[in-house]
Amino acid sequence: MISVVTVNYKTMEYTLRMLESLFLYHSKEEVEVFVVENASGDCVTELTQRFPQVHLIQTQINLGFAGGCNKAIKQAKGDFIVLVNPDILFENDALSQIEDKMNHSPDIGIGGVSLKNLDGTQQACVWAFPQPLDQFLLLVKIPHLFPNIKPLKRWLMSDFDYRQSSDVDQVMGAFFCIRRQMIEEIGMLDDGFFMWYEEVDFCYRAKKAGWRVYYHADIWAKHKKGASFDKIATIQKQSMLRRSIVRYMFKHYGISTGILFLLLEPLFWVMSLFASVIKPH
Repeated sequence: MISVVTVNYKTMEYTLRMLESLFLYHSKEEVEVFVVENASGDCVTELTQRFPQVHLIQTQINLGFAGGCNKAIKQAKGDFIVLVNPDILFENDALSQIEDKMNHSPDIGIGGVSLKNLDGTQQACVWAFPQPLDQFLLLVKIPHLFPNIKPLKRWLMSDFDYRQSSDVDQVMGAFFCIRRQMIEEIGMLDDGFFMWYEEVDFCYRAKKAGWRVYYHADIWAKHKKGASFDKIATIQKQSMLRRSIVRYMFKHYGISTGILFLLLEPLFWVMSLFASVIKPH
C-alpha cells in the first residue's frame, strides 16, 4: 500500500485541488492519505467534509516541511510513503505506477517522477548533490548573471535528458517516494532543515547507505511549483534557504566549511536584500 503525505501551510485551495485529482485516479482502498495542517490557520472544514477518508493532523506550531512530514510518517502504514506537495495535480494513476516500479526494483530507496509545468512542458526536477562552490555562487546571486558557468551547470544538471529514466543524486521533494524499509534503516527526514534541502540531505543519506535514488521518466504529474511560498516574502525565503544551506554544509562538508558559510552570512544577507527589492515575493 501507498501512504501519501502532504503538508499544508496557507495552501488549502491547492491541497483540495490536489486531493480531488488524486482520488480521481486512485481509490481510497489503494492509498491512505495524510494532510498535515502545519499551524497555518487554514480552515479545514471543507477538507474534512469533502474527503472524510483523509487522515488530518493539526500541529500546534509550524514544524517546517520535514517536521510536518515526519508527524505523518510515524502514523503511516504503507510500504511506500510518497511526499506530495499541495500544488501537485494528478492526471493519471502515478502513485500506483511508482509503487509497481519500486516493487520490481527492491534496491531503489527513493523514487522521483517527471514533473511537468501546468502547460505540459518539462520542469527541472533532478539535480546533482550541492557542493560548497555552487552553493556560494547561489547565495551571492551569480545564477542571475551567469547561469551557465560550469559549477552551476554541474549542480543543476542542465544537460540532463528528462526523457530517459536513470539513477540520479536527488529528485525534487514535490513528488518523493520513499521505501519504508529504507526509513527503518536510515531514519526519517532531518527536521533540523525547516524548509529546503531536507530531501537533498535524505537522498545523500540514502545513497551513502547503499540505496539507489531513481528518476522515472515514464511516470509524470503536473506541478505548479512554488505555490507553498506564494505568500512568503522573498527576504523570509532567503533566510530559510541560507539556514538550510549552512546546516547542509556543516553536516556533509564539516565544521570548517560550515563556519566559513556562517562568516559569509553578512554578504549573503546583503545579496538577499538586493534580491528582495527586485522580487518582493
